[in-house]
Amino acid sequence: MRLEEYVAQLDARYDADVRMPWSPATGPGYHTRVPEGARAHQTKQAADYAIALLRLGRADRAGEVLNALADLQVTDPLSAHYGIWGWFMEEPPEQMSPADWNWADFIGVRLAQVLAVHGRLLDPRVRRRVRAALHHAAMSVFRRNVDPGYTNIAVMGAVTAAAAGQLLHPGPPLAPGPTPRDVDDVPEFVDGGLLLDFGRRRLRAVLALHDEAGGFTEYNSPAYGRVVLEELERAALIVTDPAFRAVAEQLRELTWAALAERFHPGTGQLAGPMSRAYHDRIQPDLAAYLRAQTGAPVVAAEQTGAPIVAAEQAGRAAEPHVPREGSLQERPPQAPPLVVPPLLVPPLPCPRSIAERFRALPSVPYQVRTRFSSDTTGTSWFAEDACLGSADEEFAWVQRRPLLGYWRTPDDPAVVLRARMSLNGHDLSAAWCRQHQEGPRVLSAWWLSYDSGDFHPVLDRPAGSVFHVGDLRLSVTLRGRGVEARELGDGVFALRAGERQAVVHTAPARFLDRTRTWQAVNDDGEARVEVRLHQGPSTPLDFRQARLRAAFALELLAPGEQPGTAAVTGDHDGDGLLRWRWDGLRVSSPAEPTPFDR
Repeated sequence: MRLEEYVAQLDARYDADVRMPWSPATGPGYHTRVPEGARAHQTKQAADYAIALLRLGRADRAGEVLNALADLQVTDPLSAHYGIWGWFMEEPPEQMSPADWNWADFIGVRLAQVLAVHGRLLDPRVRRRVRAALHHAAMSVFRRNVDPGYTNIAVMGAVTAAAAGQLLHPGPPLAPGPTPRDVDDVPEFVDGGLLLDFGRRRLRAVLALHDEAGGFTEYNSPAYGRVVLEELERAALIVTDPAFRAVAEQLRELTWAALAERFHPGTGQLAGPMSRAYHDRIQPDLAAYLRAQTGAPVVAAEQTGAPIVAAEQAGRAAEPHVPREGSLQERPPQAPPLVVPPLLVPPLPCPRSIAERFRALPSVPYQVRTRFSSDTTGTSWFAEDACLGSADEEFAWVQRRPLLGYWRTPDDPAVVLRARMSLNGHDLSAAWCRQHQEGPRVLSAWWLSYDSGDFHPVLDRPAGSVFHVGDLRLSVTLRGRGVEARELGDGVFALRAGERQAVVHTAPARFLDRTRTWQAVNDDGEARVEVRLHQGPSTPLDFRQARLRAAFALELLAPGEQPGTAAVTGDHDGDGLLRWRWDGLRVSSPAEPTPFDR
C-alpha cells in the first residue's frame, strides 16, 4: 500500500473529537476486553498514523494525534502501569486483562522516530510532550528490563532506550500560555547516559545469548523475525551511537541468516519448527519484503481454508484473534477491512552473502539442525519440492509450530502439514511433545502439563490447574487444495496431496486410563489423522492427574516411495518415562503430567 493511500484511509476514519482514527477491534481473547469488531481507537495505529502524516508534511494533524497519545499514557512513576498505554483509547491499562507492558516499547520506539526524523516539523509544545512521553516509555522499559530471550521486545526496548538517551536534550523554552499536561523539562530528570548505556547493554545481551545458545530464543518466527529486522533498521535511522549501531548490524545479519537457513525456495515458505507464528503460510507483506531485500522471487501462497486473522494487520503485533469460546474464525463479516500500514522505516537490503540462500538450497536433499536454546533444538529437512521440520521438545501454544512441513503440488504452491493438540477447538498451551527427526521422518510423543495456561501459556492459568474439557484431540493435519486423508490399515494413515503423501503411523493412545484409536477425517480444504482423547459434555479435570500416553510417527514420501512397515511401540521404564521407538527413531516422554515450568 502506498503511503498516500494509507493516510487517506485513516483520514476517512479520523474522529476529530478524540484526535485518532478508528478501526474494528481485534484481539487474542486475552489482554483486552474490547469486543471483537467493535469500533475502537488503537494507540499503536495512531503512532504509525502520526509518522505517516509527518512524512507527508502534515504536522498539524500529526500534532493532534501525538497530543492524544500523550494524554493516554500512564505518567505516574508510582503506578504499576507507568510509561505504558492501553491497546485502545477505550481501555486504559488498568482496565485490561492484564495490561501489555510491551506497549512502552511499541509506542516508545515510534515516538523516538518522530523526534529523530521529524522533530523539527512539530510545534514546540507538541515536541515537548512527545519528549516527555518518550522519557516515560524509556524509563518503563528500563524498569521492566525484560530477559534477552524475549528477542523482539529486548531489541525494541534497546532501540527505545538508546534513542531516548540521545534525543532527550534541552529544547527551546515554551511560548507563553497555559501549560499542557506533561510538558516537564525532560532533561531535568532524564539521565541520557544511563538510558544509552542500558540500551547498549541490552542489545549486547541479546547478541551474547544468541552466541551462547546458537540461535535466537524466538526462533524461526516469520512475524517477529520481521519485527526484529524493522527495529534494527529503525536503529540505523535514529540511533547515532557507533557502539550501538555496530551490535545492531551484527544482529541484523544474524537475523537474516536465521531466516535464510530455513527458507524453502520450492514452496516459498519457512520450514518448521517455529517459535511464534500467526499464520501457517508467509503473508503477502512479508513475501514482498523478502523479495525486495533479497532479490529472490518470493511469492506468497494463496491462502486456503479459514486463516487466523493476525492482530498485527490491525496495527499491533499481538496474538491472533481467537474468540473466547475457542472457535477459530475471521473477523465479523460486517467489519470494515483492516488498514495495513506501508513500510514506515526505510528497509535495508539483506547482506549479499546471505541473499543467495533465498534462491536455492545448498544441496538436495538438505538437512539442518540448530540449537535454539538449552531446551530446544530444531531439525529441518529440505527437498526441491518439500520440507519438514520439528523441535525436539516444545509446547503446543497457538503460536508454536513444533512439527510443520510443506510441499508443492500442481494445484497448490504449498500445502501445510502440522501436528497440534487442541482443547475445545483451540491449541492447548498445556500440551508438550518430544520429537526425534532424521530426514523426512519424525517420531513424536505427547503429554500434558499443569500450572499452565490454556490458550496462553501464562495469562489464563485456571485455578488449581482444573481445565474444563469438552473436546481434547491430538491431530496431524494437511491443509490446502486437493488434500485427502485415507486409512491404510493397522493404524497407518496417508495424508495426500498431488504426488506426495505424509504417512502417519499410530499406536492406540491412552487418556485417563481409557484407550483411544486414531481415525482419518476429511473436511473442506483440510484432511486430518486424529485421536479424540475426550469428547462429550464439558468436564472439570485436574491436569495434575491428566495422564496421557500418545505418540505417532510420520514419514514424508516422494512419488514411488513405499511406507515403512515398523510399528510404533512404547514401554514404561523405571524412571517415570515412556520409551517410544519406531524404525530406528527413539524418544522418551513423561508417563505422568509435569509442571509447565520444569
